[in-house]
Amino acid sequence: MRLAPFNFTKIALGLYRNTGALLAPATQGELLRELHRDYPSLTQIPNGVLFADPAKGRALLIDQTRVEASENSPHVPLSAVDTMQWDLQRTVPILDYAPPFRVRVEGAGTIQALEGVNPAAVLRAFAPPDPAWSEIGGECTHSCVRFLFTGADGVQRDVHVEPLFAQADKFYVMVTSFTAAPGAATLPAAFDEARNEIAVIERLGDRIVADIVDQR
Repeated sequence: MRLAPFNFTKIALGLYRNTGALLAPATQGELLRELHRDYPSLTQIPNGVLFADPAKGRALLIDQTRVEASENSPHVPLSAVDTMQWDLQRTVPILDYAPPFRVRVEGAGTIQALEGVNPAAVLRAFAPPDPAWSEIGGECTHSCVRFLFTGADGVQRDVHVEPLFAQADKFYVMVTSFTAAPGAATLPAAFDEARNEIAVIERLGDRIVADIVDQR
């Protein structure tokens, strides 16, 4: 075994719409009353608000076009999706956010390299730089790859794979997916889409990195 399994360091789940009204003071007040126990920090952002619990790496962003829950930490368990679902379920009615719901999922994580595998060397071999570029930019020490996918159901996936600069023995993978229009007709359907997508992100990240390592 030359790689450890995918380890999530970020999961974000967002519900999007084309446009909406600015958050009224009354709406902000109702959100604060509902969320303050779980999100002790509140920051005003352009056209919206950001609730956060920095100690837990959790955030809930709300503006005219989206409501998005996220968690960042060295290891984000898949159970974090349950908390995000609960937060979105109680937030959406306050916002008077009607279906359909377009779902955006972002998953980022690391894959530990084992058996002497060097992520920077592997990716440079897989996507080698042209030596002429070094005359302009200096020696290229790292490279990364990006892939764009469109599923038969219209889901779009944007995948980045690169070395984790802070830890030289790990690959860093980030996948962003966006469901196709018109979106999910109900909140339960939106959450089902999100859970399925988290599983796809995990499998896709593992497979891409494993195949890149095997081809070096």
